[in-house]
Amino acid sequence: MENRNLQRPAWSWQGRAVAGWFRRVVKPVVARAPLTRRIMKFSQLGFDTVTLALPVHPDVHIAPADVGGVPGEWVSRGDETIAGRVVLYFHGGGYFFGSPRSHRAVTWRLSRTCRARVLALDYRQPPDWHYPAPLEDAVRAYRALLDRGFAPSDIVLAGDSAGGNLALVTLLRLRQLGVALPACAVLISPWTDLTCSGESIVTNADQDPMIPVNALRFISRAYHGSYDPAEPLISPVHADLAGLPPLFIQVGSTEVLLSDALNLAERARGQGVPCELQVWDRMTHVFQALAGWLPEASRAVREIGTFVEEAVERAGGEQALPAGARLVHGGMNNSR
Repeated sequence: MENRNLQRPAWSWQGRAVAGWFRRVVKPVVARAPLTRRIMKFSQLGFDTVTLALPVHPDVHIAPADVGGVPGEWVSRGDETIAGRVVLYFHGGGYFFGSPRSHRAVTWRLSRTCRARVLALDYRQPPDWHYPAPLEDAVRAYRALLDRGFAPSDIVLAGDSAGGNLALVTLLRLRQLGVALPACAVLISPWTDLTCSGESIVTNADQDPMIPVNALRFISRAYHGSYDPAEPLISPVHADLAGLPPLFIQVGSTEVLLSDALNLAERARGQGVPCELQVWDRMTHVFQALAGWLPEASRAVREIGTFVEEAVERAGGEQALPAGARLVHGGMNNSR
């Protein structure tokens, strides 16, 4: 698997409209909001409510999950779903809002493009929980998938923003524990440096249409608490990445988190980890959630699917349904 840096152009009127709406409406509200415990709780509810308006295909199967004692939901879409393939997905939201429900617009499309069931984890997060609770939940869920008979070569870790952070630190923790690693990881606009010291924190502060820097610094402190934010399991851009499976990163060129992605890719390649980085011109944070309406997002999701297919094949995972096998939708059947 080759290392590549790709600049993806964004010319659609939809892309310009989305960026303009976020810049004029969303970012000013977030920048001025007093980020108290009560506001954090309200944000969790409000974000779920707003994002549930994003369409989910009527053929998508969604069912509650409890994997290793960690709640979540199984999401499945498509007649080509491979029964033994799983995407373990960690939602974004700065480690203080978001849920499997808020990210269904992403997870059902990942299920289709990756030909896999998606296990979207409802991991613990602030203000009630802090580091390392989300990481403990992620490791517990992954080990439970192995206990249920899923092969590491058939598992993909994926996440957006803070969820991209969680996917990456989960790989690091699994490596520490000597647990077999998954086929690959997909990182969408990953937040890899909770010290908030990347160059783009400054250079893209005004260009980023969504994330105000003051909010980013606040939620970092809310998550790491008394721990040093530079610790590798909090800011994996500072970690030893050697031995990790292939990484696939997508990020927008005007994001304040651009440096988080660029620096991660450089460090991964320098330590022998195959890494493909796509920088999407002027795309907003986690624009993939708008696939189906935003052309760039639809293309980005398809390219995730292509990467996953190649990575799973290289890892020796399942490539087709076994003869006589039936499709397993949702989480109604927890057997392999």
